Amino acid sequence: MEKREVLAFDNITFRRDGREILRGVDWTINEGEKWVLLGLNGSGKSTLLGMVPVFTHPTSGELRVFKKTFGKYPWEKIKSKVGFVSSTMYSFYNTLNYYSLEEIVISGKYSTIGIYQDLETEDYIIARQLIKDFNLEYLKDGTFLNQSQGEQRRTLIARAFMNNPELMILDEPCASLDLKSREYLLKTLNDKYEKTNKPLVYVTHSIEEIFPAISHVAIMESGKIIYKGRKEEIISEDILSEVYNCKIKLNWENNRPWSRIIW
Repeated sequence: MEKREVLAFDNITFRRDGREILRGVDWTINEGEKWVLLGLNGSGKSTLLGMVPVFTHPTSGELRVFKKTFGKYPWEKIKSKVGFVSSTMYSFYNTLNYYSLEEIVISGKYSTIGIYQDLETEDYIIARQLIKDFNLEYLKDGTFLNQSQGEQRRTLIARAFMNNPELMILDEPCASLDLKSREYLLKTLNDKYEKTNKPLVYVTHSIEEIFPAISHVAIMESGKIIYKGRKEEIISEDILSEVYNCKIKLNWENNRPWSRIIW
């Protein structure tokens, strides 16, 4: 049976100040697929995925989400079905600073900053479970302002899960996390996605963050997707050595790759 298309970039280009940042990107994510978008800093990863919440929009080409085309459909209806966490959200941090952890997480139900709708008991139960899942219970009496960068990132990820989104996009979620916090977050995400059919796009420049539930990998370089496919096909020593222009040795443990450079 053919899988349902969830997210599609069809010959997408993006230019800023006369410079071409994205160059003819073709990439489709289907229902049930969990993707990592891998690439060096500056390769265009955040620019590309920022088109879904309309932080940027294509200069040319077609963007489709849930088979609806950007520019031809009320996009607020699309955004309400997508969980999105990115460093591009830093501009909202001043607004969040004086809200409590629970207020921020539960506001994710309606994708608002603050709570303006009536909430049900079930909403609080879901929010408190998410706070527990992401190991944030010790922060429940504090405000966003007093959290570390890593804690703030985990708070926003928990918030993104609050409305049970049909598509989740996480842009470098492990940035600012120490090793222990990174591994806890990756385990939490793996637990959530290994038994669900909902799609995920996880952006990183670190091969070690490709956790077991990830099924597919795309590699971006200089504004183009240069490789895409099943994880086991794309994460190979030959491909990675070519992409990073150095000799890379891989070791797989529990369906997760670890890499080192051979000098």
